[in-house]
Amino acid sequence: MSENVNIYFKCKGRVYTLMMKTSGENITLSMLVGRICTKLGIDESKVKLQLRYNAVLLGSTEEIYICDDEDVGVYISSGENNRRYVLYVDVITPPELPEQLSRVEVINKSSAGKNYEDEMRDNAAIVLCECEEQGTKPKEAIVEVDETQDAEIGSQDESMDIHDDRGDEYVEPPPVVEAGQFKKEWEDGIGLNLFQEFPSRAALQEVVDKGAFANSFGYVIKKSDKERYLLTCAKESCAWRIRASNIRNTSIYSFRKYNKMHTCTRISKSKTRMRKRKGTPELVAALLHDTFPGQMETPVPKVIMELVQTKLGVKISYSTAIRGKRQAICDLKGSAEDSYKDINCYLYMLKKVNEGTITYLKLDEEDKFQYLFIALGASIEGFQVMRKVIIVDATHLKNGYGGVLVFASAQDPNRHHYIIAVGVLDSENDASWGWFFEKLLTVVPDTPELVFMSDRNTSLIKGIRNVYSVAHHGYCVWHLSQNVKGHATNVNRDVVAWRFMELSRVYTMAEFEREYRIFKLRYPSAANYLEDTTVKEKWARCCFRGQRYNLDTSNCVESLNSVFLNARKYSLIPMLDAIMSKISVWFNEHRKEAASGSNENKLVPLVENYLHDLWVEAEKLKVTELNTFQLEYNVRGSEGKEYFVNLLLKTCSCKVFDIQKYPCVHALAGFIAFESDTTRTRSMEIHELVSKYYWAEMWALAYYRTIYLVPDKSQWDIPDEIKELKVLPLPRKKKKGRTKVLRLPSTGERRPKRQRTQNKRRPRQSLQWLLFGNHSI
Repeated sequence: MSENVNIYFKCKGRVYTLMMKTSGENITLSMLVGRICTKLGIDESKVKLQLRYNAVLLGSTEEIYICDDEDVGVYISSGENNRRYVLYVDVITPPELPEQLSRVEVINKSSAGKNYEDEMRDNAAIVLCECEEQGTKPKEAIVEVDETQDAEIGSQDESMDIHDDRGDEYVEPPPVVEAGQFKKEWEDGIGLNLFQEFPSRAALQEVVDKGAFANSFGYVIKKSDKERYLLTCAKESCAWRIRASNIRNTSIYSFRKYNKMHTCTRISKSKTRMRKRKGTPELVAALLHDTFPGQMETPVPKVIMELVQTKLGVKISYSTAIRGKRQAICDLKGSAEDSYKDINCYLYMLKKVNEGTITYLKLDEEDKFQYLFIALGASIEGFQVMRKVIIVDATHLKNGYGGVLVFASAQDPNRHHYIIAVGVLDSENDASWGWFFEKLLTVVPDTPELVFMSDRNTSLIKGIRNVYSVAHHGYCVWHLSQNVKGHATNVNRDVVAWRFMELSRVYTMAEFEREYRIFKLRYPSAANYLEDTTVKEKWARCCFRGQRYNLDTSNCVESLNSVFLNARKYSLIPMLDAIMSKISVWFNEHRKEAASGSNENKLVPLVENYLHDLWVEAEKLKVTELNTFQLEYNVRGSEGKEYFVNLLLKTCSCKVFDIQKYPCVHALAGFIAFESDTTRTRSMEIHELVSKYYWAEMWALAYYRTIYLVPDKSQWDIPDEIKELKVLPLPRKKKKGRTKVLRLPSTGERRPKRQRTQNKRRPRQSLQWLLFGNHSI
């Protein structure tokens, strides 16, 4: 059982306490002497301690000396009623040692939190309990001793010879000396080498700063100019110093002289001392580079604050953590100013590694950055086999220079993101949106088949109308529902938004008119807002004049804003690298997914799963539909197929087949009835009824090209005329207060969780349900 043994000892007129723990082992002389030397702060190897006590409670007037482990055991077990006598300690310095080592420097008071020097006479002894159990307070007794004891110590030391051989021959282990007690040389811990080179003076200072924080020493910059950089210890008597010289015509600094040993006292790592030291963004960035090497994504500022305090013992503010986080990104990818300076070189390399890529850059009168447009060649070519619906939206940048990031994205037939063009504009205004759509026109021509989906930003609407005069434009029904419910009164506004979304997605005109009348009767104020600000051809599915398939919101681009949430905080080139990297990953994944299907899979997984789920219900309707399709009908070539498809469109009253461009349950039942007719002269496959944009073959063509990333700057091969082009950054926008990471949500912006789209191929034992010539199903 572990017990605590409390010992009081007196040295040079001061009283100290010791608490020694025993775990079934006896306390030895070396253990006791080592603990007393540690308490007094002296070097055990340079002094000798003489231990004695006076057993006054036993009636003895002579002092008893402790010379070996047996004496220690007697002393621990002595006393009456579990009381122990005070221990007197004399420090004896050998004659050959320096005189200053004979002085005992006491740096701590009594560990019991009490100074007994003023409360005790010189001839008083403190006796306390032998063992202190948990929760038991030690008992004390003050006992009078003879006044002549202290004066007779020297003579008794010479006259009493009770030392045995074991005590003289015992070799004590090396002592544990606390930092700051003796002037002993110690290494700085930086780990530098002579003639080691650093890319800049700031990089050199970061390394020294980190070592100074970690090893608790200060330094002073003695000289700092274009040719030399001299650092010395903060204490003038210390021999530690670093001297670095600049290599001519470069920014590189090389070590010329380096004394890594300190001859001063190490600074104590106390809380007061550490509280005075301040961390810098450069120090935070250096720590992030060591902890997360080569990574752009680092922890949140709160975690960085804890990391700096744990590893360096320094407290930093939240803003310093953010600045250090940004500095780490700048160290990896260059500063924001360098991004604007090198943007022409970056665009040149992007077009070089990706054939067919189109880029535009516009500057203002002062050669400052204004607009940027990028369209990858692989996306331009792949969009030709895509549904001609483009969603456009902009989101604000968080890099300190303002501006907006613009995406023009389509949706592939399996409902994946397909980014066509990326833009960076100074703001959302008529001029910027007009310039963006003018450049987009060089990539995507203006045709009646083309449809744009967006929110109701005034400048955006004006830009589409001025540039794309033939294309159709629809409004995002989700954004519109949030505006509609804001004008509803005396009702549950969330219900109003949901009712409007259901109303906008009705397929037939008759059903729409009926539901719209009910909507106007229930929510007159919301209906008045709709009629005053919009027209139903812009938001109602059955009234829309173009072909927008399933796309009626801008959620496709809104989700891109979330995907690139962290990238929007980077400077220009690192942000573009992050976007191109994500597009390249998506292309590789979807190319593999499109090629993984067998030859029997004629359709994309989304439509295949939809038709498979609808097949059972369609078989129940095929008897009814068979009477409908037993007309004077004979299939001859392509004219026969077109006639059959048109006949299906006319007879499908739900209009789902007409809008979505793949069979509804009625069209699928008619097809099954047609396949069951033995009088037919030609067979037909189900994928012939589906729009070609949903064919697996067309889906694979959209991703057949590979998108390559821009190599490292060290591998750039740039012509001189491109290098001479200058681009100046925009003025940095200073804002007061803490940096906002997330914008404030508008009224009712909480989005309900929606069911995930079933666009993954399902594992099944047989694919014969798609082989419609086999009637065994």
